[in-house]
Amino acid sequence: MRWLLLFLVLDSVAIYALLDCITRDEDQFAGGADDKRAWVRWLWVAVATGWIGVGYGIVLGYHQAVVKRNTLRS
Repeated sequence: MRWLLLFLVLDSVAIYALLDCITRDEDQFAGGADDKRAWVRWLWVAVATGWIGVGYGIVLGYHQAVVKRNTLRS
């Protein structure tokens, strides 16, 4: 049970980023719908590899490319 909790905690950042990506509109991505589909795929990889630390780099890339871009536009 402890291991499951540990994996969920380590993956929580990637899961939240994936949910954020899924709920965003296509116009918030530089490449539109194609870019959104690509980020959703990459964030699934981040969820799968988040517990070993690899997924955090993907989440940081998503934050820089999408979240920060839209924050600066507003």
